Amino acid sequence: MSGRSIHVVLVALMAAAGAAQAQPVTSAPIALQGAGPYHRLTLPLAIYGRAAHGDLSDLRVQNAAGHAVPYAWLRNEAAAPRTASQAVPIFALPGNTAAGDTALAFTVRPDGSLALESKTAAKPNDAAQWLIDVSQVKGNLLQARFEVAPDARGLFAFRLEASDDLRQWRPVGGEEQLVRLAHGGQAIERMAVELGNLRTRFLRLRWSDPQQGAPLAKVEIDSVQEVEPVAPIEWSGALKPERCAEDYCDYLLPRGLPVQSLRVDLADINTLAQVGVSGLVDAVPASATPPQFVPRNPLYALRHSQRRTTALPTGPGEVPLLDTVVYRLAQAGGEARSPVLALDGAVYSRLRLRTAGPVSVLGATPPTIAAGATPRTLVFLAQGSAPFSLAWRAVPETGAVQGAVPGAPLALSTLIPGYAADKPVTADGASVTLPVAAVEAAVAAAALAPVPKTAPHDPSRKWWLWGALGVGLLLLAGMAWSLFASLRKDRAGTD
Repeated sequence: MSGRSIHVVLVALMAAAGAAQAQPVTSAPIALQGAGPYHRLTLPLAIYGRAAHGDLSDLRVQNAAGHAVPYAWLRNEAAAPRTASQAVPIFALPGNTAAGDTALAFTVRPDGSLALESKTAAKPNDAAQWLIDVSQVKGNLLQARFEVAPDARGLFAFRLEASDDLRQWRPVGGEEQLVRLAHGGQAIERMAVELGNLRTRFLRLRWSDPQQGAPLAKVEIDSVQEVEPVAPIEWSGALKPERCAEDYCDYLLPRGLPVQSLRVDLADINTLAQVGVSGLVDAVPASATPPQFVPRNPLYALRHSQRRTTALPTGPGEVPLLDTVVYRLAQAGGEARSPVLALDGAVYSRLRLRTAGPVSVLGATPPTIAAGATPRTLVFLAQGSAPFSLAWRAVPETGAVQGAVPGAPLALSTLIPGYAADKPVTADGASVTLPVAAVEAAVAAAALAPVPKTAPHDPSRKWWLWGALGVGLLLLAGMAWSLFASLRKDRAGTD
């Protein structure tokens, strides 16, 4: 890059830094859907990096006049979710059952469940696909737990589809895997697949390679009944370790992020390690009020019900969350990777991966992680004139009392007269898009700014350059000689 282009970039960055310092981005417009007067707004995860407080207590909703309007957090007072588990009917189908023909193979009983015609059924060992009847499951589907034949070993890749009428099918996630392997003296088994709070009547499992399928013996569905709808989970970018010691690596999390899911991405193939996952919390001043909102993750409670609840320490400490095996293995049917891990949904400053042995068992290059969380949702009253906006403070105010500023969140029972915790809130939709900060925009503009083209190299200019250099050296020599002569003259006059 030439000197001129470097100068352009530096000027742009300095101007952006000055602009951002003078006018920090602390608000974003809200787009309303429907007539209201109440609106439901799900916040992007990026808000945690913008707001002054990790519990988002500094957020305000403002109208066109800049006045704060009443709002409340949606899930603070909602009835606690109820989880349930039940075995569901499964049906083995041959590979020649087309998508539109699935409905023709079944009859629907009075209670809505299915009965398969015997002539359409396939033997479990020959089934290329399986239909899973979840019509009798109440609530949202959290996960499916599979049981295969005892002698089944290997990697069984498949895709799931969902339908409410057996005719129109939609994909559920990407390719998944059932895993039952033995590696390095350890048994690896993955027989559960997350369903992401799905609502549907039927599931269809299709083996990616029908010749590499496993005969299913049983399918159990874990479900949850919640009053309020759950926003889809969002993921952070890849997080590298902040530091690694002899037997652990620490990862800095986005401030205030309630982590509900964890993905460990091993860099080296054919790696398997036993790890413990812990949350690290920073010291909290004794006078500080702990955040009232703690996201709930029913899936973590289901998978780790045997672990005792550990109270958050008052000082820096380590909260054990789960013990698991992470792996990345090359197999004949594809690459086997450890599944997404369910965490408790609490807020930690860092996550620690502690290894049973030296941290090098995770590979020559430490793994990256990605943190998943369910965005928070608020409900506000569209009081005053539109447009409405979401506002926050960029930095904490010194000596400010939390909740003393007008516009602080209310209780749902205060915001909505007649609110009942066992009934969903009636509210129209709303959305917000956080703006790109001024510095980020200027950096991008500077990076994309055209680099000035240099003039073509002219060989004839070489002699001129040498000549100019020679003249400069002669001038320097003359100045040095003049200074030397002056010093000699002053010394002779002194003597």
